[in-house]
Amino acid sequence: MMKKTLLIEIGTEELPAKILYKLSLHFYNNFVKKLYFYNISYSHIDYFSTPRRLALLIKKIDTKKKITKIVIRGPSIKSAFDENGLPTLATQNWCQHHKIDFIQTHCLKNKNGAWLAFSKIKKQKRIQHLLPNIVESAIKSIVIDNPMRWTINNEEFSRPIRNIVMLLDDEIIPGKIFNVASNNVLQNHICSKEHKICIHHAQEYPLILFQKNKIIADFKIRKKIVKKITKKLARNINGIINTKDDLVEEVTALVESPKALLVQFKKQFLSIPKKILIHIIETQQKCFPIYTKKKSLLPYFIFISNIHSQNPKNIISGNEKVMNARLSDVKFFFQKDKHKRLIDYLPSLKKIIFQKNLGSLYEKTLRIKFLVQWISLYSKSDAIKTVQAAMLSKCDLATDMVSEFPELKGIVGMYYAHYDQENKEVAIALKEQYLPSFSHGKLPKTIIGSTISIAEKIDTLSGMFLTGKNPNSNKDPFSLRRLSIGILRIIITNNISLDIKNLIKKSLDFYNKKNVNYSTLCINITNFFMTRLFYWYEEQGYNIKIIKAVLSCKLTIPIDIHYRIQAISNFEKLNSFKPTILYIKRIYNILQKNHQKISDDINMDLIQQEEEKILLQTIEYIYKITKNLFIEKKYQEILSMVHVFDIPINNFFNNVYICHENQKIQINRFILLNKLKKFFFKIANFSYLF
Repeated sequence: MMKKTLLIEIGTEELPAKILYKLSLHFYNNFVKKLYFYNISYSHIDYFSTPRRLALLIKKIDTKKKITKIVIRGPSIKSAFDENGLPTLATQNWCQHHKIDFIQTHCLKNKNGAWLAFSKIKKQKRIQHLLPNIVESAIKSIVIDNPMRWTINNEEFSRPIRNIVMLLDDEIIPGKIFNVASNNVLQNHICSKEHKICIHHAQEYPLILFQKNKIIADFKIRKKIVKKITKKLARNINGIINTKDDLVEEVTALVESPKALLVQFKKQFLSIPKKILIHIIETQQKCFPIYTKKKSLLPYFIFISNIHSQNPKNIISGNEKVMNARLSDVKFFFQKDKHKRLIDYLPSLKKIIFQKNLGSLYEKTLRIKFLVQWISLYSKSDAIKTVQAAMLSKCDLATDMVSEFPELKGIVGMYYAHYDQENKEVAIALKEQYLPSFSHGKLPKTIIGSTISIAEKIDTLSGMFLTGKNPNSNKDPFSLRRLSIGILRIIITNNISLDIKNLIKKSLDFYNKKNVNYSTLCINITNFFMTRLFYWYEEQGYNIKIIKAVLSCKLTIPIDIHYRIQAISNFEKLNSFKPTILYIKRIYNILQKNHQKISDDINMDLIQQEEEKILLQTIEYIYKITKNLFIEKKYQEILSMVHVFDIPINNFFNNVYICHENQKIQINRFILLNKLKKFFFKIANFSYLF
């Protein structure tokens, strides 16, 4: 076999740091799928990514041309020929469709039967001819939210593609991808005088990059190095680093030749609230703050340079000036904002538009206030404190600090509320109202924060649906899916018995728009929530059949839905689950075949056999002892009792003839079985579990 090493490198302009690793992973996955499609074998693939390159190194790739036998199956032998032994119309149509000469057909037999078939040999193209299309398809298949176009041909990618390397051992694979011709010249470090690195053999990669300019192409190795060098440098001043994975990944994606530098900022800036200071260092400047062992901030930070300079003083000095200037602005805004209490910014919200046709932020604040008064009845949060938090919830959006740093909304509100000596829970709620910040993000820890968060999110979501800005299959510009999941997770985690449908109605009522079909809109938003809930449970690994069984009951109280799904999921693990499902299925099928209307009332005079009587007594007993359990939503406890039906139902099926010649007795037995079916279907539609 002809086994070689294949190198693919896509040279680009600076790729977005936050999605670099994801781009690399998608490119790798798409390429693997294409190799599988063309039946091209290999031993191993390494994938690489730096700010200006995505690369794959495929080891021991099979370059031998494949000869594949393709069998096209036609009609069964029984239907292939008529009584005279001539091809039927179905056979003639099959031959015509596949351009087959009937003489070339043969009989294909296996344990399932015999069919008319046609076999042909397909010779695959040489891998050198397939690769350009494979690579281009793998790139184009990467889903990118905001792609760029850079040529008249409207090619799209995250950033313009400037160079293509396709090297099979020492052979350059000819071809064009995105109208860029392949070669054996790699992109060098952006700061290097020599812009290109010539590579003569695929096996030289990625070592040649490191040898020429200390470029570390492997993202994972680079990430480990970034962690190691930052921790080591912090220890030099008896400090520690909190290496948050998101920040480390973003910094790793910004550099291809990392070098850690210790930079100092003025001590006076330590008076800025800690979380705001950390945010500026991490999010704005992409640097690592340094802490003492007691978690206090030191007036230092670590900057990861992309240059290995012999004299880094200029780089350190430059970063010091930038950081001090930025922190000076922050301190100025902070001191200016403090001249007013946070609540004093409330009137300023009248001048800030929330969304077109949805009023100002002041109006949104009032809607949140009215909503939390109602939600508090269910969440059991302190009504007075929650209303106070609602009135303060958007005030920081009118401050200079948030105007300059919008991503600090909520955090600034929390600090300013602390300075105004507001209640601690009220202050924390101002930050927590925006949680979770992504689908699987942290939830509010306080019940006031949870209540404000639900109100804030449902107001936004209802408003967007009201103005026709609901998400479609491709786009969700206002992150309404994330908002809905956030609401559902908060409700379920805090065991809040809140009806989503009623929550939506309340939210829409406070908008009070004319010429709107609120009934239809409420149904649409409710369905949106239930769809998101389905996908959320699916992501958590719950059985899809169980999710459908519960959601098909058209319930709109998330915590009730959650208890049912959990109870059935736990019941599914028990030995009694399968026998129970089998007799429910049998009952369901019997009742489905009966087209007569049946009442709920059993006629005791028509009970003829002991087995009927025992089954009825068991059903009535279970109904009685589970009545309060249903009210309390203790479905786990209810399902733990159903084993008591096992013997009575088996005896009933073994000894009672349901389809009695006397129609009244027959219907009475249907009523009996229907009572048992209804008991289970009060929990979920168990027919989805058959």
